[in-house]
Amino acid sequence: MLRVVRLVLTLNAIALPAFAQNWSVGGGIGPFVFGRFAERTVVINTETGSAKTTSRLSAATRPGISADIERNLSRRFAIRLDAEWVEAPLRLKSRSGGTGVTIDSGRMNLTTFSLPLILRLNPNGTFRFHLMAGPAFALYNVHRRTGAGTLPLFNGTRGRLGGAAGGGVGWWWSKHFGVEWQIADIVTSSPFKRGDIAATSQGVHIPKPQNGHTTLGIRYRF
Repeated sequence: MLRVVRLVLTLNAIALPAFAQNWSVGGGIGPFVFGRFAERTVVINTETGSAKTTSRLSAATRPGISADIERNLSRRFAIRLDAEWVEAPLRLKSRSGGTGVTIDSGRMNLTTFSLPLILRLNPNGTFRFHLMAGPAFALYNVHRRTGAGTLPLFNGTRGRLGGAAGGGVGWWWSKHFGVEWQIADIVTSSPFKRGDIAATSQGVHIPKPQNGHTTLGIRYRF
């Protein structure tokens, strides 16, 4: 009996470190760039003719944070559960960009979860490059402002499905610690509906926002 107990303990001592090496955790911070949530084109009639003006609803670029846990499937493949958080003021801009008027329309808290498959281009070495792609789910939480000049936006949280893709490079200092730079594009359906923008849907276009997040952080492998 004592020999069996010793054998089990020995096997556990060997297996647990090998199992733990298949897992890693990471965290980072960097600029989060929002895509376009909605567009509205209005025709203005004058005595001499007519003109069109287009407004675009988006959010300001702000630093976002990310955290993930990764499980190795093989030397080149892994799967990662990633979460990202960012808070930014909503912005209503003219189509001309910097020459137009910017109006603060409220604030947005965005939480994004993604489950990408990781492909390591070179699984060994000091610098290790990877590509990734997979499904994503975003929770758009909007805090609407009241007052003149703001849109009649919804107030609350809406979830939207989509996908995420990107790539990055890790600089490994040791067997367990590394610095990772990564860029990811997250595309989902817009959290806004036509009725949120105007009473009539005429001139309203709801695109799929392409949000981009570039992060620099640390990864620890067990």
